[in-house]
Amino acid sequence: MHFTYYMPTKIFFGCGEFEKAPDYIKTLGKKVLIVTGKYAMNKYGFTKRLVDGLAALGIESMVYEGISANPLASEVNACVEKFAGWQPEVVVALGGGSAIDAGKGILLGLSTGEKVEPYLLGQLPITHVDIPLVAIPTTAGTGSETNWAAILTDESTGTKTSFRHKGFFPAIAIVDPQLTMSLSPETTVETGFDVFAHGVETYISKSGLSPLVGSNSLQAIQLVGQYLPQALTDGQNSTARTYMMYASMLMGFNLANSSTCLPHRLQYPIGVKTNSSHGSGLMALFESWLDLTYEISKEKFNHIAEALHGTRCSNKKEFMNVYRQFRQSININPSLTDFSLTKADVSYLASKVTGNLSNDPAGEIPGIIEKIYDGAFYK
Repeated sequence: MHFTYYMPTKIFFGCGEFEKAPDYIKTLGKKVLIVTGKYAMNKYGFTKRLVDGLAALGIESMVYEGISANPLASEVNACVEKFAGWQPEVVVALGGGSAIDAGKGILLGLSTGEKVEPYLLGQLPITHVDIPLVAIPTTAGTGSETNWAAILTDESTGTKTSFRHKGFFPAIAIVDPQLTMSLSPETTVETGFDVFAHGVETYISKSGLSPLVGSNSLQAIQLVGQYLPQALTDGQNSTARTYMMYASMLMGFNLANSSTCLPHRLQYPIGVKTNSSHGSGLMALFESWLDLTYEISKEKFNHIAEALHGTRCSNKKEFMNVYRQFRQSININPSLTDFSLTKADVSYLASKVTGNLSNDPAGEIPGIIEKIYDGAFYK
């Protein structure tokens, strides 16, 4: 047995950890740039609580609230241009995966003094990231707080893609499930489904599967199957919120050591074209992908069904029934028609798919991208 597994982030996990964030941050520097989205962190008072806590310790902070739900390279550049002269010693990303991904891009821009697009598009190698990141996730979804990837959109080319560097690993992740109590049911299910997708895809992926990745995947799938319906029924259910946050964090570990599959690659163009959420696109694509991929990885998918529902499947029909029961338990039945897309859009969407498709066991099937998109128009 041979594998590698890397996780350099120091994690503070548990309800109430957010109140201790200033004490954790002060160990890294005394000039703190806080990066958030445009509305929610201010609305719920999270930004003010952090700023006030830092000020009480004599730590100077500045706030950038310009990050969209689908973060743009231009937003990252705007932040860097605004604050480079101030020379922050620490970047704190407070919010969902969008804020954390943008924070990683901002680290790069502050370190190099350059725009991020050439690095995002693979035109320049990332050689150094000099500023530490503190990630404070407020959704249970992306796992960005414990991985080394950032996903941004380059508006000039209409490309949404990821780039990676070991310097993107947060130095500290403060993972407080209480910060997810205010999430709407819509955001809860969309981000929660992303956790499920990470579990399934990293288990199925041909890249980086190890005993640790595999066990993390199956545990996350089991936790989502049990606790996502509970979090949707009662958003104040601290047990459900805690286990969803834990599952999301586990999948950050996996994304640092494995890879997603085709659903993630195919969602990115949908998000750019329709300005829709990552989770909603995954939900629309997933059943089509499962249907087309099951026979190639039958044994693994049967393990997934057992983790999700305690059911031992022996064929695709049984497996798809388990998945549909899960889908019903979280009250989703999406298709690409919900995004005002038609089959006339398939060719364009397929042309914008990027990344390594060979990580997916179905990646070498001729026309697989178009087949998944086509299948996702039916409910």
